Amino acid sequence: MGRLKPKKQRRDKQPRQDRFRIDDRVVSQAEIWAEGTRLSDHVDDQGRLLFMDSPALGLGQVATGIDPDTGMMQTSDGEDPMPVALFEPERAMMSQLPGSEPREIQVEGAIAAGLRRFPRGFADLRTIPGWALHRLADDRIELRSPDGGVYSRITVPASPDWYSAALHHGYVLCFYGPQLGVRTPPGSTPEQYTDAKRLEEFRTARGRGLVAGGIIAYRNNR
Repeated sequence: MGRLKPKKQRRDKQPRQDRFRIDDRVVSQAEIWAEGTRLSDHVDDQGRLLFMDSPALGLGQVATGIDPDTGMMQTSDGEDPMPVALFEPERAMMSQLPGSEPREIQVEGAIAAGLRRFPRGFADLRTIPGWALHRLADDRIELRSPDGGVYSRITVPASPDWYSAALHHGYVLCFYGPQLGVRTPPGSTPEQYTDAKRLEEFRTARGRGLVAGGIIAYRNNR
C-alpha cells in the first residue's frame, strides 16, 4: 500500500499556490504529488522502541481496572510494561484546505487506513483490525497496513526486553508521525536531546493533530 492516493485534478480553477508545503516550504500541487509518489515508495523511516511508561512519552501505565472504593485507576506493577514503537518519516508533507487546520498527508493516509488520531487530552486508543507489526529476521520492524503493504519500516538496536514484552502482550502500541521525538534536531546532540525535550515535541505534535496511533498485533518472524 502506498502512503498517498492521487486525487483527480480539478479543471475548473487553479489551486492556490500557498496551499501545499513540504518542510514548511511552499510548493506547487505538481511538486506535492511528485514528492508524494517518491515517499509512497520510501518506507524506511526513523524509529525507537520504548515502553508506555517512558518519560519521553508521558503516557504512564496501562490501566487494569478501577478501585471500586476510591474510583482511582489501578495498574499492575508486576505486569510487563506495554511496548511502544515509534515510526517517524524523514519528511513532513503539510496541506491545508480553506477554513481548516493544516494536516500532514502521510499521517492522514495512515488514519484513512484505520489508525486513530492521537490528540492531546482524551485520546481513543484501541486495537486496530488488519494492521500488524512484524519483527523481521534481521531485527528490523515493519508496520504493515491492512492490505499487507509496508507502511513504515525502522532499523533499531536489538532490545530483548522489548521483544519479550511484545510476545507477552501480543500487541504493541504504535505511533506514526513526523514529530515523535525520534530524530535528534539539527545543531543538537543525542545527549542534549533529553527525554523532556522529546516529550515536548511529542506533545506539540499531538496538539497539532500530527500523530496517528493504535494498538497493533505483533508478529515475530524470527
